[in-house]
Amino acid sequence: MNVAQMLAHTQQPLKVAAGELKLKRGLAAILFGSIAKKKLAGDAPLPKNLPTDKNFIMKGELDFEAEKKGLVVLVERFAKLDQDMLSKEQHPFFGKLTAQEWDTLMWKHIDHHLRQFGV
Repeated sequence: MNVAQMLAHTQQPLKVAAGELKLKRGLAAILFGSIAKKKLAGDAPLPKNLPTDKNFIMKGELDFEAEKKGLVVLVERFAKLDQDMLSKEQHPFFGKLTAQEWDTLMWKHIDHHLRQFGV
């Protein structure tokens, strides 16, 4: 994954949180989502090499500036989302999340990838 692909990748969960990207909840999510949520929504940073949804895998050449701008717009939009709406949206893997869990997971995901690229 290059930097532009990472910027595009980090936008996808924000779109899920805003209800702009709907993903189906698979069997693995139903069986293991709540267990993973407890571990990943805690204080520890995200571990390396976690699996990701195929819809979050970005391929090909992407425009860095466009992806950077897109991420900034989505982060700003996420910050303004109604907390009640966030707690009603179900995460496709983790299931029901509180607004605080959405906030924590979005922050940790973006932080994880920015650190990956030394930002």
